[in-house]
Amino acid sequence: MRREAVRGDDTRATLRRYLTENGISLKTLNDQTDKNVDIGKLYDQNIAGTYDQDRLGLLSGGREMAVQQFKAQIAQSGVREVLDLAVGTGESLLKVHGLFPAANMHGIDLSSEMLEIAKAKLPFNPIHDDVAHARQHFPPACMDLMLMHFLTTFVDGNEVVQDTAKLLRSGGYYSIVSTTYEAFPRIHELSRMVLSDDFIKQASPAPMNIEVVASYLSNAGLEIVAQGTFAKSVKFFDFNEFYRFGMDSGFFTHILVQMDRAQIEQAGRMPNVFPLEDQYKAAVVLARKP
Repeated sequence: MRREAVRGDDTRATLRRYLTENGISLKTLNDQTDKNVDIGKLYDQNIAGTYDQDRLGLLSGGREMAVQQFKAQIAQSGVREVLDLAVGTGESLLKVHGLFPAANMHGIDLSSEMLEIAKAKLPFNPIHDDVAHARQHFPPACMDLMLMHFLTTFVDGNEVVQDTAKLLRSGGYYSIVSTTYEAFPRIHELSRMVLSDDFIKQASPAPMNIEVVASYLSNAGLEIVAQGTFAKSVKFFDFNEFYRFGMDSGFFTHILVQMDRAQIEQAGRMPNVFPLEDQYKAAVVLARKP
């Protein structure tokens, strides 16, 4: 049955219901409408418990493409130490553990709640810290495989890769899976009717395309050995479905929490928007240190 587009009253009800169900006050929401959103706290409070639902298969799709690159490029005997720079709930590291069961696994994350979820899935060395401090926890040239999956929206990708690549041994591999600015073009178009370009870029500074993602690795002196784009069509029948996906999945949470109530209600009242069809894209790149 076709769902009708949500009305303005329904938008307000959706917002109130979501915040109530998740224990988020409007004051808390509005207090976060600045440039200093605490990403660790955001994931602890809003995302950790729902992240693995991955209702549209966008996270798992990008990870699976990375796994296929590992299978094609990396010899099992050559991987003894693995570091996930944004381990989250452990899904990427779990996949790698299946490929390289003898390797020692390490994972960094700002969210203590997500680390707890990951620890229940596999044995690894959990580190509750910012990726900017990764080199404080390990000696140089000690890692055989490093993962930066779904992190580039929150950090300066070029800077972090140049810094953390120093942890790779010669012959080691660095994997990036990243949503790009090419993802969700229809949603971006609609968002500009409510938000300024500066706000969007500040709230979600994703790399523009796969060429930019690959440049992070090249600039760090690594050689690209495999790259591809994961793409998938998505559809949201009404604002309620879109809002819940955006908040629960982590894809739009960091933007939505920086919008005030009036902006969210304005977005929900836009006419002739739903059902909304769009396209997701993620860059998947694997590089090797000479």
